[in-house]
Amino acid sequence: MFCPNCGTEIKEDVLFCPNCGADLSAAKNQSETVDQNVNANVNDAQPQAQPTGFDYNAYQQNTYQQGNPQQGAPYCLNAGGIQKRDLAIAIILTIVTCGIYGIYWFVVLTDETNHITNQTEATSGGLAFLFSIITCGIYYFYWSYKMGEKVDMIKGTPNGSSSILFLILSIFGLGFVNYIIAQDAINNFVASCQ
Repeated sequence: MFCPNCGTEIKEDVLFCPNCGADLSAAKNQSETVDQNVNANVNDAQPQAQPTGFDYNAYQQNTYQQGNPQQGAPYCLNAGGIQKRDLAIAIILTIVTCGIYGIYWFVVLTDETNHITNQTEATSGGLAFLFSIITCGIYYFYWSYKMGEKVDMIKGTPNGSSSILFLILSIFGLGFVNYIIAQDAINNFVASCQ
């Protein structure tokens, strides 16, 4: 079963979504009604199509084949809680705080792109920052490559070349541009879902 509010996969016996706190009793009652209707129609010559839970992977694959992942409410379920961030303010804050806001921005970008692309098993922003420090910046190149892949997914071009672009920018010391490109993709995604 999937939460009708945020799209998180949840167990059948849960009454509230552990991710967004939505009340699932109405969705559960609807699911039970559907199950009863399906069972009643099992012996019919032409069984009716049954509604099912939201299958993010199937939707994502179908959407990418059409080349426009920003259409449709189910995909937008992953935009829940993500706000647009003004690029100019983010850049100014990073400069004024001598890069401290840039660290926050790095962590938030990582977490938001993980959430939008439904990669809950991916490394969190805090861990990605920690690994970058521990490895003296080597992990940052890997992060850049993966961030490029996620940006391509958000834009609806999963076979795009943003991952190579992000890696090259990082190698030449222009990783800050990656933040701007990724934030722009997130802003466009959130705007398309409003």
